Amino acid sequence: MDEWKAFGTELRRLRLRAGLSVRGLARELHYDAGALSRFENARRKPPFELVEAMDRALSSGGSLGSLYESLVPVSPESDRATRLQLRESVALTERRYIDIALAGELSELLAESRRLEDRVGSQLVLALGERQARIAAALAVEARGVSRADIVDAAAGWQQFAGWLHASLGHHAAAIQHYRVALELATESGDPNMLSTALAMRGHVAWMAGDIGSMIGLSRAAQRDAGALNPTVLALAVQQEGRGLGIEGDVDGMEVKLDTAAELIARGADRPDAQYFYSDALIEIQRGMAYRLARQWDKAVVWLDRGLAGFDSGLLGSEWATWYVAEFACALAAAGEPEAASDRARRALRVAMTTPGSRLPGFIRDLQRQMAVKWPGNQAVAALGEELDDAPPKQVGM
Repeated sequence: MDEWKAFGTELRRLRLRAGLSVRGLARELHYDAGALSRFENARRKPPFELVEAMDRALSSGGSLGSLYESLVPVSPESDRATRLQLRESVALTERRYIDIALAGELSELLAESRRLEDRVGSQLVLALGERQARIAAALAVEARGVSRADIVDAAAGWQQFAGWLHASLGHHAAAIQHYRVALELATESGDPNMLSTALAMRGHVAWMAGDIGSMIGLSRAAQRDAGALNPTVLALAVQQEGRGLGIEGDVDGMEVKLDTAAELIARGADRPDAQYFYSDALIEIQRGMAYRLARQWDKAVVWLDRGLAGFDSGLLGSEWATWYVAEFACALAAAGEPEAASDRARRALRVAMTTPGSRLPGFIRDLQRQMAVKWPGNQAVAALGEELDDAPPKQVGM
């Protein structure tokens, strides 16, 4: 039942977010509290009909149902993940079943998994991501003929996604390994967009590790085939190079790159699924973050505020997007606004505390300590500190 630990963790997270005890949820569902407790502790698998009722009672937007369907068959007709697992098993045994249709199913599940991660966080999707990256790579080894390029493309996508999940959780070495495999697969299939994405995301890991020289170099490498790239893919690398330049003190160069990235996004071209979340508002947010890292506090506040106000409200509740809310809190603190900074930090913390594996509490804890030293008698800063007392132990910061 190990695979059900993720389901139990998500059920507990949603129940606590709704302010319900196990008995309280049982009353809402007219169900046995002892059985609900066994579901949370991964000692028993719930029936799918109950999972649907849980989603409604907890106002979860269907996240429990999506996670359930990724773990176990609801029925051979309705569970995409299970059907795909069966097809994969057959295809690994009989090479002739590795075909373009299978590649399409791998890509469809990848798209669904990306959006599931938006709702539940990286940790709860990691096992699925690792499994599918491993199987897709094995299928790519066995693929032949006209289907090979499509299977290799799908395998590259799963490797890139697994790399993202590990990076989000602070597993730098594992992320780098997945990005390297994605690069190899994308090189074989000749997909310039995935090549650029993997290089840019490898640069993202370099930034997380404080290696700004590699961040800039990898971001530039991701732009080398600019004429063949989707504008959104190119914008990802361009804005990241700009952020690196800002960190190194070249604010003029940073602004040129950020302007270029904004122009690329404004073209409105169809985006590859790996960049489905990109928008004008996200580029504004990233501009604000770049100004913060370049220590241009007032500009950082303006652009982060503007970008967050225009960002997709559904995505803004995801753990990865909440990092930008924490960045806004940092910019507000640096601009001398501890009350506003504490308010934003609390908003970010509440998302982080309901997302297993989040590194955000550690990031916010560092910010609160800095503000407490600067404003020792501030009530808003003190209240943030009290809320942090209930947060998970400090994890590696971003």
